[in-house]
Parts: sequence; C-alpha cells; structure tokens
Amino acid sequence: MKKLIVFTDLDGTLLNHETYDWKEASPAINELDRLNYPLVFNSSKTSSEIKQLRKETANKHPFICENGALVYFNEKLHEDTKTEMYAVYFSRPYSYILKVLEKIKKSHSFDLLGFNDMDLETLMELTGLDKSSAITARQREASEPLIWNSDQKSLQLFQRLLEDHGLTLTRGGRFYHVVSPTSKGDSIKWLINQYRALEPETEWITVALGDSHNDISMFEQVDYPVLIKNPGTSQPDISHITNIKESEKYGPAGWNQEVLNIIHQITGKI
Repeated sequence: MKKLIVFTDLDGTLLNHETYDWKEASPAINELDRLNYPLVFNSSKTSSEIKQLRKETANKHPFICENGALVYFNEKLHEDTKTEMYAVYFSRPYSYILKVLEKIKKSHSFDLLGFNDMDLETLMELTGLDKSSAITARQREASEPLIWNSDQKSLQLFQRLLEDHGLTLTRGGRFYHVVSPTSKGDSIKWLINQYRALEPETEWITVALGDSHNDISMFEQVDYPVLIKNPGTSQPDISHITNIKESEKYGPAGWNQEVLNIIHQITGKI
C-alpha cells in the first residue's frame, strides 16, 4: 500500500507571510485528513505555537519545531488520548544557546538582537504577531531567532564563533536562527524511519513544502520537494535539486494547489 506523508514549513508556506492565515489551504488539509495521510508541521516556530495551530487545523500528527531541534510524537505517531507526546531533542537546550550568545556579545560588538533581548512590544512589531502569539513565540526550547544588523564579514566571524561552541546559524524567512548543527532535513529523515518501522507494509511517498533557505535540507530528503513562492523573502538557491517544483501562487494558496496536484497524481497511481 502507498501513502503520502507531507512535511510543511509554516510561515510564508502554509501560513500567509503577512497575516499568518492558513484558510486558503483548507481544501488540501481536509483532503489529506480524509485520506489519512500524515501532515507534519516542520517549522522554526516553538512547540507552543505549533500546538495552537494543530488545534486550529485539527492536526493529529507529530510535529517538528525550532528548525529541526525537536520532534514531538507519540508511539502511535498520531494523537491518542491514552498516550502522551514525547520530545526528542536534536539540539542543545535554549539555556546553553543564551549563555554562548552572551559570551560572544561581551567580547565582540556585533549589532544583533535576539528574541531574548526584545521586550514583548518590539517582538510584536517585528513579527506582526498579536500579544498572545508573541508570548508563545518566546517559549523557546532549543533555538534563538535574531536580527542581524552588522556587515557580512562580521556575520562570517559570528558563525565561526558559534561553531567553536558547537552551534550554527540558519537563515529563515524572517530571522537568522542560532541552533545546534541539525536541520529540518535531519529531523524528517528520523521521523520517516519511525513511520516505516511502525508500518513496514506501507510504501511511504514523501512530500516537503517550504519557502526559504532553511527548507533546503527538507527538500533534499523527499520524493516531491515544492518551493512555495513568498513575496516577502529572497528565493533560496535550489539549483541542485533537479526534481523540485515551484508553485504558481503564493503562500497557502500555492500550498493548496500543489498539495492537491500531488494527491491527485499519486492516488491515480495507487
């Protein structure tokens, strides 16, 4: 038996870049649910943010947060009132990241501003989030988003200093993210193996949708990679991914169209 498993970025992909609305993607979300095809959120957002979105979209599947730093799942790989969700860490904890950043800032005059440095009003202004959403965005477990205002040469030095402490810098749609050297791709590779172990009789066909640089590792791990157009970010270099599809529409409208196209293409072959 063949089944799809869909991994998706959120901001600028499933969610509108400006409004964070996902309603234009409803038809495809509903079709995935009807067919019992897992839809796995894979985002730089925190677990608190993603848990709220899972409630809104009635999503029952595992999810990946903070750029691949954590995978939340349970032993059945779907929501069950009898089993709790577990978190698997692929990254050092947030407290360690903050200590490293504080040490670097004391020895170098980089012009950067992390979420931990911002008051709530500043964070709301920079992200467009309401107060409640901004609070959940600060409930971090394994990564720190930041704004970089220094030059490119200084950025390269900053990256080397992070590497000296076992950390790396990833570029997202809105911010840079300090995290351990893991990725969205590493996490979905691990999760795909969990699905294969749980359902060895199933031939899993993998899909990934994203809009930014930190989605490239995800594209590299799947059968059907899809780049979603986002007018608010620069397009990543995807020239080495020969089978990638680029959406015609932006954000959730493009997401909806591409997911439905893949569903129709695959179900026609089953």
